[in-house]
This record gives sequence, C-alpha cells and structure tokens, in this order.
Amino acid sequence: MASLATTRNPGGWRVLRHRRKLGADASKSFTERIQHLERWARTLIRIRPPDSSGFLQSRSGTSAIEFAIVAPVFILLVFGMIAYGIYFGALHSVQQMAADAARTAIGGLNEAERKTLAQRYIDLNGDGYVLIDKTKLTVDAKDSANDSEQFVVSLSYDARQLPIWNLLTMLPMPEQTIKRSSTIRVGGI
Repeated sequence: MASLATTRNPGGWRVLRHRRKLGADASKSFTERIQHLERWARTLIRIRPPDSSGFLQSRSGTSAIEFAIVAPVFILLVFGMIAYGIYFGALHSVQQMAADAARTAIGGLNEAERKTLAQRYIDLNGDGYVLIDKTKLTVDAKDSANDSEQFVVSLSYDARQLPIWNLLTMLPMPEQTIKRSSTIRVGGI
C-alpha cells in the first residue's frame, strides 16, 4: 500500500509519514482523502480549449489586451515628457543666458557699450549653454523705456530644431520662438 501511495503521488513520502502518525485504521480514510485531492488538482490543472459557449468567460489573453490599450498612452506620455523636458531645458538656458548677458553688460558706461558687451558675451559663451545653437539666437539690448536706470537684455531663440515639433500634432504645443529677457539696474543704489 505504501508503494501505491508513492507511485501515484509525487509527494508520496509525505503520505507515508502521515500514515505512521495516524495509525493503521486511519490509513483508509487518509488514502481516500489523498485520492480526492489528486482528482481535485487534476480538474484545476486541466486546460480546456475555449469553445464558443465559454469564450466570454475565458480570462486568457486579458493581459495582452490591457497592454494593447495602455501601451500607446504610456508611450505617448513618456515621449511627451522627454520632448517637453528638452523644450523646458532650452527655455531655461535662454533665460539664464539673458541674465548672464545682463550681468556682463552692467560694466558698460553707456547704452552702446552695454549693448556691445551683451552681444559679445552671447557670441563668446552661446555654445556653452545646453540645447542652444547660438546661430539661431537674436539679441536686443537697450535701456529700459520705463526707467533709464534699468538695462534690458532680450533674447529670441528659434526653437524649431527641437524634437518636440516632431512628436504629435494633436498635443498642445508651445511657441516655436522662445523669448526671454532680463533687467538689471545700472549704476549704484
């Protein structure tokens, strides 16, 4: 009887161990329990091909369908974040460049010298900023129209070469020209 339990059940050694604990008179009910569990496990493991009556109850392939629905949206979000991140990086670089050019221009004695200093700073350091091509940059430096004590450096950058414009046209897009300015006080207090 012990060999029968070990041949029919891959875990037969466990059956023998439990039989020793239960005693000889409990072995028949224990064997019946093991056979019942084996039949139950076979019905759970049995794979039935989907037929027309149970097709709608079948759960196989639901992950593939969910992936087919969610993947395009996820990929669009990832590429959108990357493209907008590049655009925001260029935007911040233009703003920082305007601020640095304004700080450099403060050393000039008059408006013409300040404008020359700002333009020279952009020409010398324009390539050092991330995502910026200095050939597509326009500089306008002048005294403020509202206050003669202030000097304004305005930059305009043509951002058409950034990858955001190649993404998708259905997304809301920012302007293709980035315009930023920086104002600095001229002279002392």
